[in-house]
Amino acid sequence: FGSSQLPPVRFLPCRAAASHSSGMAAQQYTAPTSQRAAVGEEEAIDGYNSSAESQTDSSEDFPVNEKDGALGGVMARLRRGNVGLEILCGITVALALVPEAVAFALSAGLTPSIGLHSAWVIAFVTAILGGRPAMICGATGSIAVLLGDTVSGKGPEYVFVAVVLMGVIEIILGLLRVGSLVVLIPTPVMIGFCNGLALVIGLAQFSNFHDIHKIKAAEAAAGLVAGANVEVAHRRLGSFDAFTKGKPFIQGQEAVFAGIITAIGFFVCLFLPKLTKKVPSALVAIVVATAFEWLVARMAFGSHTPLVGDIAELHGSLPNIAWLESDYSMPPLNFETFREVLPLSITMAAVGLLESLMTLNLIDEITDTKGNTMRECIGQGVANMICGVLGGMGGCAMIGQSMINVNSGARQRVSSATAGICLLLIVMAFYQGINCIPVSGLVGVMFNVVFHTFEWRSLKLMLLAALPLSMREKFFSDSRSRQKIRRADALVILVVTLVTLFTDLATAVAVGMVLACFMFAFDAATQITVDTRVTVDSVTGQTVKYYDVHGILFFGSCTHFLSLFDEKNDPEDVRLVFDAGYIVDYSAIEALNKLGERYGAYKKRVTLQELKPQSASIVQKSSGLLVKELAVSLVEEEVLPAEREHLNVEHFDLADHHAEHHHEEEDEHKDELTAHGV
Repeated sequence: FGSSQLPPVRFLPCRAAASHSSGMAAQQYTAPTSQRAAVGEEEAIDGYNSSAESQTDSSEDFPVNEKDGALGGVMARLRRGNVGLEILCGITVALALVPEAVAFALSAGLTPSIGLHSAWVIAFVTAILGGRPAMICGATGSIAVLLGDTVSGKGPEYVFVAVVLMGVIEIILGLLRVGSLVVLIPTPVMIGFCNGLALVIGLAQFSNFHDIHKIKAAEAAAGLVAGANVEVAHRRLGSFDAFTKGKPFIQGQEAVFAGIITAIGFFVCLFLPKLTKKVPSALVAIVVATAFEWLVARMAFGSHTPLVGDIAELHGSLPNIAWLESDYSMPPLNFETFREVLPLSITMAAVGLLESLMTLNLIDEITDTKGNTMRECIGQGVANMICGVLGGMGGCAMIGQSMINVNSGARQRVSSATAGICLLLIVMAFYQGINCIPVSGLVGVMFNVVFHTFEWRSLKLMLLAALPLSMREKFFSDSRSRQKIRRADALVILVVTLVTLFTDLATAVAVGMVLACFMFAFDAATQITVDTRVTVDSVTGQTVKYYDVHGILFFGSCTHFLSLFDEKNDPEDVRLVFDAGYIVDYSAIEALNKLGERYGAYKKRVTLQELKPQSASIVQKSSGLLVKELAVSLVEEEVLPAEREHLNVEHFDLADHHAEHHHEEEDEHKDELTAHGV
């Protein structure tokens, strides 16, 4: 998401890696699921789980004196970590952040200085306040893709206000612990999110091939321009606006060299990591593209392509409060202003937290540690508030830069903070070099971001899902033909991708969630089943029919559930056994009432038995709503204990367990026949 690096093979940090300052690669290891699941909920002050045995550092080697407080804990972690390695990782990440921050800002129609200052502010603040050590945050493509309409319609001033409000919303969501809900997002929705984001960013890059000089001349002649940054003020990151706004593209030799420089930037980013990962590929791509622009295009052929300085010149100065800058006409902070930017702020907060929490979960799995989602939401909210006040474009986590940092051996906040500080120093000292970078080289870097963001495997999955079995077996191998997902999942991927192109990312994710939930409810509605058995009570001699319910009784499955019973021919005593079933909502209670009334019409009674703890709680709380024909046996022995289900590999003797349970059930038959409804 907004990065030029592929997620790598998972690495687990080892203690030996921290003892070598040469940057030795960590041992490759895939953490077992059971080991990851064993991580508890308790989290230490730096975001790590204090009970995880597989953490990089051991508190036994460097005991912390409780009298030293939090500062002593921080110093102890620094002593047992490799500070030199952390600083080196931060410098590497800072170099990789420069070209992408500039590219994202230009894509959104903002100046490079806004992108660079936003990147270092967010990186530094989240390093201190965030909930995931070693995760890198900054200006990202997923946020930049949302800013085009506001920049072109109202100006960057409203973007700054929207970013401040975005931070407030993120803090509120963090306090409400909304971050834990990211686990409910289905994989098809995530894939569609990535595909849509990649397409929008890729299509928007073609606006960088507009002839900036002709656009400036035309608008100046029309009396629309008083300054130099016309293209920036009207640039928009829409999906197809580069082709529908009627702006002229560069032509002739200039277009040829722009295409060559774009290809150079793209292929260097794509293939350099296959040769070496010691230097950031995006940085090398920018250096090579800039050298080609000045040595070949300008000196050898006397041509040129647009530079960063031609669009918006960067000055080496610290950011100031936007409301104190004379270059901006900030809107008043009143209800009307907040009402105008609220939709954008909500969208940015949703997209930013979604991307950040997915990145946090990935780093958790790689390092086998536990991040703090609530703290991450609050930390990013504070970072975006500060960023907006200082005239920034906002941001979130960057998965590519985070992977660079983690794979280089970084595990602490020192690396993230170093990245922010170094990026600030680069902006202050080397701003003249940034002005000389060809825009086409940045476009090549962005196309590499698009290439790695798009889930290319999803095309094969959707194709196999669309083809019938006969065609899959005819055109694909046996192994490939069996790589088919449900057509409903393929539809979700396609819908989220298309909705992203024509609306925005937050709307697309919401539509995908609704569609996925509807598909699940539709499929789960027919999954509930019953097994019947008829016995004769040894005490009363009456015939008893048992319905063993399997599945979830909820609003979608009620109709099918009611069709499984034979009220007319069943005996007078009918018992519903929920040993393998669940009662989950009010619709389920109403379905049971309808069933009781149907049996009551034939002077028969229905008794619920062996409810699981969750189901028993729901039934008990709604006992006043149950009809008189429906009895519930909630004898303590009949409510199943809240224990985990055993796996076959654990050699749990299920036969003996069921036999013992059957004997206990027979002993309780007499009491159950006299039980009354609660």
